[in-house]
Amino acid sequence: MKPIAVVSLCFWIASAAWSDETQDQLDVIRYGTETEIAALIESLKKDASYEDDNLDAELARIAQTTQNRKIVAGALSFFGGRQKGDLRERAIAIIENRADEPQDAVVAAMEYLGKIKPPGAASVLKEVVDDGASDTLGPAIRALGSVAGSGGGDEIAEFLIDLYTNRDPGAGNNGTLLNALGETKSEKAVPFLVDIVTDTEQSSSLRIAALDALAKIGDAAGLDAILGALSASEPTVRSAAVAALSPFSGQRVDEAILGNFRDPVFRTRAAAAKAAGERKLSAAIPYLKYRAEKDEARIVREASIRALGAIGNGEAMNALEALFSEPKNPDYVRLPSAEALLNNNADAYIQQVIDAMDDAQKKHRTTLYNGFLGILSKAKSGKLESLAGRFFASGSAVEKSAALDMTLNNRFSAFTEEVRDLADQKNNALARKARNVLEKL
Repeated sequence: MKPIAVVSLCFWIASAAWSDETQDQLDVIRYGTETEIAALIESLKKDASYEDDNLDAELARIAQTTQNRKIVAGALSFFGGRQKGDLRERAIAIIENRADEPQDAVVAAMEYLGKIKPPGAASVLKEVVDDGASDTLGPAIRALGSVAGSGGGDEIAEFLIDLYTNRDPGAGNNGTLLNALGETKSEKAVPFLVDIVTDTEQSSSLRIAALDALAKIGDAAGLDAILGALSASEPTVRSAAVAALSPFSGQRVDEAILGNFRDPVFRTRAAAAKAAGERKLSAAIPYLKYRAEKDEARIVREASIRALGAIGNGEAMNALEALFSEPKNPDYVRLPSAEALLNNNADAYIQQVIDAMDDAQKKHRTTLYNGFLGILSKAKSGKLESLAGRFFASGSAVEKSAALDMTLNNRFSAFTEEVRDLADQKNNALARKARNVLEKL
C-alpha cells in the first residue's frame, strides 16, 4: 500500500471511531441521567486533548434549559475551566434570581463569571456582596477580584477596601477579600495591604494573605513591607515574605533571597529556592546545589532542583548532571534532575537518561524505571525515534503507550503503521490512545 493510502486509511479508521464515540457522548448529554451527564463532564475535564464544538454546543443547550442543578453546576464548571463564554447569560440569570436558585448553582455561576471575566459581571457580583448573605459572600468576593482583570480594577479595589473597613465581611471572609485585592492588580490597594503586613497584632494568616496580594500587584511601594516581614517571628510569615519577593528586583532583593537559604525553617528555604528560580538568580546556584545535595527536607531539595532547571545556564546544568548521574542519590533527586536536563537540552542528555532507565530495569528498580520512562515520554528530541521503535516492536503495554506519546510529541510519522496496529487491538485504553494519535498526526 502506498504511503498516502496508508495515511488515508488511518485517518478514516480514527475518524470513524471518533464519530462513534462522539455520538455516544451526544446521546448521554441528550438522554442521560444527571449521574451519567456528570460522569461525562468529569471525563471531558480530564481529557487534555478534548476539543469538540458539537459536544460543547449540545451541553450548552441542555444547561440553558434544564432545571437540574447538578447538570447546570457541572456545565458551568466545565465551560469555566475552558474559559468559554457559552453560559454567560445563564450564569448572570442564576445570580440575579439567586433567591429562587439552589445555593450550589449560584456559587457555580459566580465562579464561572470569575473565570470568563465578561464585561458587566462586576455589577451583578457587587449586588451579591451588598446583600451580605453569609453563604454567598465569600464566593462573590473571590469572583469580584477575578473579574477585575477585565477592567475596573481600581474601582473594585476601593469597593473591597470599604467592605473590609466599614462593613465587616466577617472574619472568615477577610483572607478571601485580601486575596481578591491582589487579583485586582490595583496600586490603590497597596497602602491598605502594607498596613496589614506591618501590623504585628494581625493574625499570621491575614499578614500572609496581604503579602501574597502585594506580590500579585508587584508595586514597588510594597517592597519595604515585604522586606520587613522577612524578620517576622512567625516562620510562616517569613516564608510568605520570601515568596512575595519574586516580582521585585534589585540588590536588596537578591541579598534577601540568598540570606533565607540559611533559615532554620525548611519552608522558608524552599521559598528562597523557588524565588531564585523565578528570578534566574545565578548567584544562588552554589546555594541551590548545596541544598539539592544535602538539605534534610525533601521539599527543599526538589525546589532547589527545579530552580537550577529554571536558571538553566552552564553552571546550573553541570550541577543537575551531577545530581542525576549519582546512583546513590534518591529517586526524588535523580528524576527531577533528569527532567530538568531534558527540558533545557534534550538532544544533549537523551542518551544518558535512556541508559539510566535501562540500568534501572536491569537492577529491578521499577519505580525509578517508570519515572525515567515517564520523563522520556514527554521529551522532544529526534533521538527518541529508536527507543520508540524498540517499544513498538517488543514493549509492554505501558512502554507502547510511552511510544505513542513519543510519536505524537515528536511527529514520528515513520510509525504510522505501528500506531494503526495498536488502534486495532483489544486493549481499549491503548487502542483509544492510538486512534487519538492517528487523528492528531
